[in-house]
Amino acid sequence: MSEPYITKIDSQALKLRWISVQCYEMVLPNGKVIVTDPFYWDMSHFDGLTELTKNQKMEKDIYAQTGFSVDDFTGADYMILNHVHGDHSNLTGKLWNRFYGRVLVPADCAMEVAKAYDIPYPAIYPLYPGNTYYFDDFTLKVYPGAHDNRAFREGKFQRPSDPKTLIDGSEGFGISCPSLLGPLGSMYNFNFMIETKNNYKIDFSAGRDFEEHVEHIRTERPNLMLRHRIRSYSPEQYADMIETVGAQLMMPLHHNNARAAGEDLNEYMRKVNEVLTLRGSAARVFNPEPYRWYQICTSIIAES
Repeated sequence: MSEPYITKIDSQALKLRWISVQCYEMVLPNGKVIVTDPFYWDMSHFDGLTELTKNQKMEKDIYAQTGFSVDDFTGADYMILNHVHGDHSNLTGKLWNRFYGRVLVPADCAMEVAKAYDIPYPAIYPLYPGNTYYFDDFTLKVYPGAHDNRAFREGKFQRPSDPKTLIDGSEGFGISCPSLLGPLGSMYNFNFMIETKNNYKIDFSAGRDFEEHVEHIRTERPNLMLRHRIRSYSPEQYADMIETVGAQLMMPLHHNNARAAGEDLNEYMRKVNEVLTLRGSAARVFNPEPYRWYQICTSIIAES
């Protein structure tokens, strides 16, 4: 045998990186790019401000970041919006004007997204929970979802008759007001699963009603799970979620909120993996470094 044995080979399922909140940039094996919940808010917006409003302080403490810009995206052939709040959509217009992709949104929010970001109507693709969509580059299954209702539980809700309803929840992150993105984002949410042409499944589950979502995907067995890291979840509860869904890997969504409490998410994820290890599970969770690319592969590696 003249040619030596190889000792390692990878089958790349996906390349991705986390930007902010629920914004992941995913590159499929064919080079097409999916961006989920396109959002970024730079710390420079607070330069020169000596006094901050309550909303600005929240934006700075939880959301503002450095080291990235909209020009750093490699593509946006598809943008998928779980819901349309400003911290999930503020880059939608800028990314569309760069890449002219398809904007996939909850159907009842489609018109407002087009108006708020001045995107031509044919570029907006309304999605309805319960349907399956067969795009050229992947299959998308859409499921019902629900926004986290912590503020409602704490009595911070606003009625439609409140004149601030058209402003609050939309005025930040550079979005023009008045706008219905705030109230619509609280009402219309969906979860979804992407299945690539190579049969790799990515489940996206945000907000509350996780138990209902489990019923919808019980037979899907996704490979990668992107899951909302609500602050009240213990490491044991987060471990329960990946095991319940049957995923191999899980990465967090909306974990900027850990900054509000000064929580170390690397330590948290280590504890989750310790729980999984003690249970004899092969599933693992992973906390991504902002902006850094990661490859997800199935590999064959020779032991040394």
